[in-house]
Amino acid sequence: MTNWTEFDLTTSLPRLRQRFPGMSMDTSLCPVTQSDAFVAALASAQGISLTEAREEIDDFLYMESLRAELIPSDHHATHL
Repeated sequence: MTNWTEFDLTTSLPRLRQRFPGMSMDTSLCPVTQSDAFVAALASAQGISLTEAREEIDDFLYMESLRAELIPSDHHATHL
């Protein structure tokens, strides 16, 4: 599994925007290092509870970890 300290919001931002279209993305908030603030912003934007928002973020981060395992960042950089 991916080490969440290595999470790169810039590569995940398009998928994050697609999954949560009602949320105005503040790129200074990181779903990993500032999870409480990120979850609160998502809950507010989507009209869901904090618990639901945390579950959504956990699901999103899990999917991003799978993507990172399948497509290493060095492969991504050389094939763009």
